[in-house]
Amino acid sequence: MTDLNNKHRVGPEELQDLEMAAGPQWLCANLLFVMFVSADEKIIPAESGQDVTLTCRATNKNIYTLEWSRADLGGKNVLFYWKHHFDPANQHPSFKNRVDLKDRQMKDGDVSLILKDVTIDDTGRYECRVVMEQTRSWGFISIINLRVVVPPDKIIPAEPGQDVTLTSQAPNNNITAVKWSRADLGDKNVLLYRDGKFETDNQHPSFKNRVDLQDRQMKAGDVSLILKNVTTADTGTYECRVAQKSEERMKLRSRRSLIVAEPKTLPAESGQNVTLTSRAPNKNIYTLEWSRADLGGKNVLFYQKHHFDPANQHPSFKNRVDLKDRQMKDGDVSLILKDVTINDTGRYECHVFMTETRSWEVTSFINLRVVDPPGQKNITALSGQDVTLTCRAQKKITVLKWSRADLGSEYVLQYHDNQSVPDDQHPSFKNRVDLQDREMKDGDVSLILKDVTTNDTGTYECGVFMEETRSWEVISIIYLTVVDPPDQKNITAESGQDVTLTCRAPNNNFIVVEWSRADLGDEYVFVYKDEGFHSNSQHPSFKNRVDLQDRQMKDGDVSLILKDVMINDTGTYKCRVVQIGTEHLKLINTTYLHVDPPGE
Repeated sequence: MTDLNNKHRVGPEELQDLEMAAGPQWLCANLLFVMFVSADEKIIPAESGQDVTLTCRATNKNIYTLEWSRADLGGKNVLFYWKHHFDPANQHPSFKNRVDLKDRQMKDGDVSLILKDVTIDDTGRYECRVVMEQTRSWGFISIINLRVVVPPDKIIPAEPGQDVTLTSQAPNNNITAVKWSRADLGDKNVLLYRDGKFETDNQHPSFKNRVDLQDRQMKAGDVSLILKNVTTADTGTYECRVAQKSEERMKLRSRRSLIVAEPKTLPAESGQNVTLTSRAPNKNIYTLEWSRADLGGKNVLFYQKHHFDPANQHPSFKNRVDLKDRQMKDGDVSLILKDVTINDTGRYECHVFMTETRSWEVTSFINLRVVDPPGQKNITALSGQDVTLTCRAQKKITVLKWSRADLGSEYVLQYHDNQSVPDDQHPSFKNRVDLQDREMKDGDVSLILKDVTTNDTGTYECGVFMEETRSWEVISIIYLTVVDPPDQKNITAESGQDVTLTCRAPNNNFIVVEWSRADLGDEYVFVYKDEGFHSNSQHPSFKNRVDLQDRQMKDGDVSLILKDVMINDTGTYKCRVVQIGTEHLKLINTTYLHVDPPGE
């Protein structure tokens, strides 16, 4: 036997004789000890299903023989390349049709190995050896520790009663058996399909007649599981294992975490913008769809290849929906729904098409419940105007009634079976009221009240008759205040002067005085409330520059003194009060102030 310490080199003639006598297998088995070259070990992590490249480079391109091996294969190799050809005679069957060289020409000494569709069974220590033309001796070039793990669980949300597909893909269709299992079921399985038949002897009873393969032919390696009519008890982590021809044991192909729960309910008020949150497992999203079952095949939003596709969008969502992040960073596929109405109530589903799996996945279910804002709406109008009292109900309305409490048994308007019913209508509303939309599309039952007078002031209620409960339900309450239009006064002043904006209430029975200017937004010129001045909401430009002409407000005098006026004080000022026994601001008068520069 050759002394390893002498590192004996086999001459070209001797190597050729050995080849002719025993072939490449003898070479691999018997000349392995001849020459050892130190090699740094590398660690490569990978996930099941990926293709992995194990890099290896010889000192030059004059390579005579190449072998990739793994010690635990019992003398079999991963790949053997000799005289420009693959030699599969001693290849381990698990690598059949799964390995190749990155460059079969081995240019610049590149002898890297491509290992396709890795599984956790491919974990191990891989060694790359070559025989060079010049030396005709074996040498280690590369040692790589490959660590294959099952990819993180894919979380699949579902609601009770739904049918769910747990996707899984094998590398080809040479499949002899498929087994779906769940760890908490003990030795029972979810589904076992072997040699073209289901085996139910060891199936857990909860899955009887509820599971099937998506494709019993398993074309293209599709071994996805259909789980029907799911319940919360189906929540758990499911594993798919596959056995293929020429393999002795089943390999883990995928892991899916199923969560079955009642969908979350999101409350909202009409007019609000709502965000329906959803997050995909990763950012490799090819297509995104938000849908609602009752839209008759139309969608809420469809996003593909970084563009919105409105072709099949339901018209009620036109210009009202957007993504929270169009870049979908970190898988954020949340939907913004603007200016919601009660007709937006429903169950929303988010589906994404993932690039890796080439399959659809459900990422969330959300029940949106939209109601009109609680409490009473207040509207102020001037005599002679037409006023719209807004109200929106659910669809399929059979009876509608607008009423006012002080009218007794008479009403403002009643609508039954798409017709106005005039029998008990109060005479003051005859020929003065109508619906904004007689078709009541999208539940719009708003009332138009024409040519209002001060006698129309009051609390209006919008009610509908609910078929389910056989009872009336008040949807909206609106307090309408109608005032006679005040005469507008015009005042001109010079910068630096003090100006008095006169205003007199009918009496001094008031608890709030407010002076405002429309262009100031939510801030005021002056507010008197609870027997004191309030500066919290005062516009800063009026600080220490305004006061009442009479702080005692005798005889209802609530005139305002505006000191040291400037050009920026130009504008329309309104004087309003709240009288004792009421809760509503009443407009007393309007004054237009124009301020000129000094000397003009």
